[in-house]
Amino acid sequence: MNFPNIATPTYSLTLPSSGKPVRVRPFLVKEEKLLLIAAQTKDTNEIIETTKQVISNCLIDNDVSVENLPFFDVDYLIIALRAKSIGEAIPIKFTCNNIVDNQRCGHVFTIDVDISKTTVIKDDTISPEIWLADDFGVKMKYPKYSAIKTIMSNETELDRIIRIIGASIEYIFDKEQIYTTKDKTREEMQEFVEGLTKVQLSKLENFVRNFPEIECRVEHTCEKCNFDHKIRYNNFESFFL
Repeated sequence: MNFPNIATPTYSLTLPSSGKPVRVRPFLVKEEKLLLIAAQTKDTNEIIETTKQVISNCLIDNDVSVENLPFFDVDYLIIALRAKSIGEAIPIKFTCNNIVDNQRCGHVFTIDVDISKTTVIKDDTISPEIWLADDFGVKMKYPKYSAIKTIMSNETELDRIIRIIGASIEYIFDKEQIYTTKDKTREEMQEFVEGLTKVQLSKLENFVRNFPEIECRVEHTCEKCNFDHKIRYNNFESFFL
């Protein structure tokens, strides 16, 4: 006798980048196991590929490719799936930095952050089309998930910025032609960015420093000094499951 079919609930989410609605199911025990194994390896590439695979498994709509989504869409989806699959509340420790009698309070407290209330903050006033001189400019884009996550934390700040900018250039244009970056290597894009002036680099840096951010807002009154905290939490890298 066959086991009965187990009905899996479905949910509707909205992609932050486009506003497109997508249908998803929670990840199952087998997928939670994959995520746990990937997290234990501490291998960046393994975590990236597993995260994308789990999201792909959970997407009901076939017209959405995780590979083509910008990084914050993927971050948003894995957080939303985590909320639907395991639980909405994640206990996070905070330290009270309120100054009382010229001393830092220092009280450590735990808040359950409701990740189901996660939002993506975007600044739509920043134009992706940036002129770098009178006769040429670039069209910027939001990088894909893998491009952002593989940037090493041990690189210098300048190296990280150069790599992010290189991954964020969709095409270069002048008054006569568009030059696509689709088939360019990371090294070729790095060479282009390193050939810019400091002023030109700053224009592109402004775009990447204002990438959309995922955040949760929580409030808590310190039990020691009674200070009312309004916390903007965005350190979602601190948990994988």
